[in-house]
Amino acid sequence: MGLAAVLVGCGFGEDGPDKFEGDGLPPEVALCEGCVADQPLRGELMLFVNTKLSDSASNFTINFPIDGEGRYVGNALYLYDPTRDCAGEGCLAKLGNLWLDETMGPISVGDDSLRRFSVRDLAWHPDKGLWGLSYDPLNDEWGLATLQVPDWHSSENRIETVRYAFKYGPVDDEATDACYWRQSMTGLGFVGDTLYAGSAGKPGNGLDARGAVFTIDAEFVREPSHCVLPSDISEDPLYYACDAICTGWTTFEEKIGVAGDVIDGPGGMLALVRGEGSETLPTGDNALYTVPLDGMDQPPAAYGPVVEGLMSGFDIEGLARVQGVLYGITTAGTVYKFTEPTEGGGWSVDVHAELGPLFTAPDLSVRIRGATGIVVE
Repeated sequence: MGLAAVLVGCGFGEDGPDKFEGDGLPPEVALCEGCVADQPLRGELMLFVNTKLSDSASNFTINFPIDGEGRYVGNALYLYDPTRDCAGEGCLAKLGNLWLDETMGPISVGDDSLRRFSVRDLAWHPDKGLWGLSYDPLNDEWGLATLQVPDWHSSENRIETVRYAFKYGPVDDEATDACYWRQSMTGLGFVGDTLYAGSAGKPGNGLDARGAVFTIDAEFVREPSHCVLPSDISEDPLYYACDAICTGWTTFEEKIGVAGDVIDGPGGMLALVRGEGSETLPTGDNALYTVPLDGMDQPPAAYGPVVEGLMSGFDIEGLARVQGVLYGITTAGTVYKFTEPTEGGGWSVDVHAELGPLFTAPDLSVRIRGATGIVVE
């Protein structure tokens, strides 16, 4: 499908978009020409989210409207097998799209905030399920989301999405979530049984410009819940987490933070890091850092190779370990393979694949912001 076909209107009538009443997903959100059909991929895979909004008729600036009443088809999730030949047997399969309806709350449907809602990173655990790092730009609220996939063997999943926004409050109030005042939340991942989140080292909001890593409350992960917060004038019963769920674990130096992901690694955790005008890590460079997990507030340290010369906005924003090998993926779909040190050898990093050309109009329709390793049986 060419660009002209992508930008054809989405069936808008005089009174707004037509209501989608079919099964599965609207054909307008099928935007991966090079994906294999019927999701045949099995075993250890990379799962990633395309955070470009899903409506091609708007040049991907909003989500695709289901009915013109505040319900939308959200971001698409894809499965990738780095061991398969993309040009031959096929390496990429669509899993489905976020289905943004009343599970996000009737107030969110009514205020049309789902129009630009997105999930910015993913984390999967075999017992604790699939999680996303969510962002609501209308209300400028970050949070976590549970993601329920009905059928891992289908490409037409309506992925049920339930969001839990971080508890707000004054920056110096201990009851305020530690993630709430971060300008840009960027990473999410399980290390062992613990869920961690990461933030960029972005200055500009007058607050802490050091990137950070946070632990997510284990009881919340086990049984997430919503509450109406006392000062929430909307009294939305399906929006905010009841309590602070982020706890600061450690911070990076000024203007350095997580570029897009955290993952298990030697000594605890690896974080993919970038600078934001830092003198230590130049703009355009992405680096792996170790994050010690045997105690809080231990400084992260550079570890392994630096990927140099990345264009602004094309950072490596997803990490996944597949069959013991560490892969990173950029916002445009370039896959890097990291070869970790072995006896007699050091680090190396090489371009492994280019997934962007598999998508329809990739310059417009692709912005990959997070990945996780997963097992599909």
